[in-house]
Amino acid sequence: MDVLYVNGIGCASCVRKITGAIQAKDPDARVEVERAAGKVLVDSDLGARALCEMVRALGFESRAA
Repeated sequence: MDVLYVNGIGCASCVRKITGAIQAKDPDARVEVERAAGKVLVDSDLGARALCEMVRALGFESRAA
C-alpha cells in the first residue's frame, strides 16, 4: 500500500476528484482518503511516483511517504 501526503484536500469534491483519477488508471485500485490528515492510502500496482504525478496533475501538492 502506498501512502501519499496531499495538501489541499478541502472537501468531498476533492476526495472524489483524487479517487476518480486514480481509479480511472487502475479500476481495481483501493483508495482511502483521510482528509483531515491530508493522507491518501492507495492499494494499486501503479506505484507511488505515478500516483503522485496523477494527484499533482489535478492541482494538489503531493509527496510519497
